[in-house]
Amino acid sequence: MGTGSAKRKWRWAILPVLLLLVRIAGADVPVRIDRLDFEGGEAAKVLAGTYDDRFGSESYAALTPSRSGSVWYRVRLVADWTERRPAVLTISDPQGVVLDAYLPPAYARAPYSVYRADTSGEFTRHALAIVLPVGLHANVPVYLHVAPGLAVPRAMAVSKMVEARSGDIVNARLDMLFPTLQLATLLVMLSFFLVLRERMYAYFSAQMLFIVLFELYESGIGFEYPPFDWLAPLGERVSWLMASIAAILSIDFSRQFLDLAHVAPRYDRVLAWMRWPLVVLAACAATPWLAPGWWVEDALAFALLALAPMLLGAALLAWQQGGHRGAYYLCAWIPGLLFVIVRALQLILHWPQPAWLEFALPAAFAFASIVLAFGLADHIVSIRHERDVAHRLAEHDMLTGVLNRRAILARLRTAFLGAREKNRPLSVLFLDLDHFKRVNDSYGHRAGDECLRGVIAPIASELRQGDALGRYGGEEFLVVLPGASVANAEGVAERIRQRVEELPILISGVRVGLTMSIGIAMLDADVKTPDDLIERADAALYLSKTGGRNLVSTHRGQKSPAAELMQGVLPRE
Repeated sequence: MGTGSAKRKWRWAILPVLLLLVRIAGADVPVRIDRLDFEGGEAAKVLAGTYDDRFGSESYAALTPSRSGSVWYRVRLVADWTERRPAVLTISDPQGVVLDAYLPPAYARAPYSVYRADTSGEFTRHALAIVLPVGLHANVPVYLHVAPGLAVPRAMAVSKMVEARSGDIVNARLDMLFPTLQLATLLVMLSFFLVLRERMYAYFSAQMLFIVLFELYESGIGFEYPPFDWLAPLGERVSWLMASIAAILSIDFSRQFLDLAHVAPRYDRVLAWMRWPLVVLAACAATPWLAPGWWVEDALAFALLALAPMLLGAALLAWQQGGHRGAYYLCAWIPGLLFVIVRALQLILHWPQPAWLEFALPAAFAFASIVLAFGLADHIVSIRHERDVAHRLAEHDMLTGVLNRRAILARLRTAFLGAREKNRPLSVLFLDLDHFKRVNDSYGHRAGDECLRGVIAPIASELRQGDALGRYGGEEFLVVLPGASVANAEGVAERIRQRVEELPILISGVRVGLTMSIGIAMLDADVKTPDDLIERADAALYLSKTGGRNLVSTHRGQKSPAAELMQGVLPRE
């Protein structure tokens, strides 16, 4: 009992300091505010002055509902209002505030809340704005009958109409600025999801959508326009519902983005379990007839207070294990999750909401959405890089780094079709290392591999951009020369042969001499397919081999295979 009493005393002792932080001080407000906590105070008797002696003076300009019952406030100007335009009484942080205002001289009941339309249309729902009568005299009371609600002080102030409107316009612009930034990143990530079909992008888009909805309902904008105003009967529970769903989706996105299933499996299971209390809270927020009372808001505040450090801890684990996504996540969410903790503490301890927190939280969410969008874009770059690497590995020979057989044949087919279509020359070189088996038998297969890798540079140095070099199999290579005539191809082949012959390859300190035989074929009218071109080049290579090796031979266009070997191939030494 003593601890609880001390806690309450401490809370109320620092209340004036917190109100000072929200730029409200009793001495600076030109009003007198009194409060009546008498539950049985009937409106007619209160307005008639029956309970005037029961009103207690407030030392700060704030409206604080009570969960135990309704309360009355009496607001009086310190001096007569002499402005031509009426004064405006504004009540900040109006979520959960439902009240009836009784204004002189008629003192007719006028209901106010962010959940019902402003019939005057002069102000947004960022704050409750009550236009006072013109020429209101000092000490003429304005009565506010406040329905039961969360006992968090809401700042009250009286200002000129011009100042109230200009402040409302600024607030309205800020209310739309940060959700607009989040919606922009949401649409970009949603388009990525539609293309890539990765759940992570869907979770991000859904998370940001419900954060935006939470911000719109918190600022009152959500209750102004259809179809969002359909949820107005739920009152402040709409914000609870949106916050619960956003937290659930934030867990799912964080697990996917940080890859917690591999980085920290136990941590991942804990976060997965934490979704279910939030699911229950979301269901309770949406069904006031099944879960009445304010315990849902308290439970949600405690849940968010526990979830925020858990998410930061998960990102820290991912970052410590070398994951750059963890760095993105920490950079994005440290401000936002810290503000979530401050907001949860403010609700739990019934502190007034500081003015800076009102827009700091949406600004932090907008900042997080932009940074996470960069992180997701970086993920796309990584995917593209991995795809390019996989594509390269699929097309290139692992030993030599040149195109593999499938890829060089594909390049040949493309060049063949292009040459036919544009009526341009096309030449093919078939290369084979001489006595390669002898190298393997004498020096081992590792030495043979070194020789295969060693001949690539001298071959590639003689090729132009657009030419293609690939390993056809074993010690055989294929070179595709688009646009090269017979004379060009023979010059390239001869230079390659000479370079390989002069190539110094040392195996265990011993120089290994290599030579290469080359066959050349050129596209002509008798060549029907790319395979025919390869067969002709192979036939020319065969003649180079039988002619003594280390030769370049050119196919001369005979049709018969026998004739190709006997007459159609002329050796060159």
